[in-house]
Amino acid sequence: MGLAVIDRYLLRASRTCAVHKRGVRGLALVLAALALTAFAACGGGDPEPPPPQEPLTAEEQALAEHLRHKTAELWLVYNGHDVDGLRVFYEESYFEAEEAELRRNMEFFESGKLVITAEETSPPTEIEPGRWQIKQKASWDGGSVNMNFIYEQIDGEWLLTYAETD
Repeated sequence: MGLAVIDRYLLRASRTCAVHKRGVRGLALVLAALALTAFAACGGGDPEPPPPQEPLTAEEQALAEHLRHKTAELWLVYNGHDVDGLRVFYEESYFEAEEAELRRNMEFFESGKLVITAEETSPPTEIEPGRWQIKQKASWDGGSVNMNFIYEQIDGEWLLTYAETD
């Protein structure tokens, strides 16, 4: 909806509602009408559900379980406050780029004696050939974050190439 259309709509609504005579109440009605119009124009309402996923093949199911297990192992190492131990889960250059941040983040958990528990929020899913994504909620006493992990197969091994909060 262009600005000219909105201007015409507001002018017409202000005349119809007599905003200048009814004050705040009339203005509230105009703004509500504008909000409803914008909501409808922007495709408001319930989002369409995602298309149904085809069932995984036996090979894909085995890989999904492998990545679940690998991510669970990653959390065990993280809860042990062993940044160097995390290296085996990451693609080498990605680990080097993230190492300083991992150390800073881990200091918070180590000093507070906090333990992370992870809950899968989205099953392992192939997002493109050779790239799989897992989403989890990582919770600890006093907080939580939604994590997005992306594994890629590199030289036959599945390694993290992305591990960030959503």
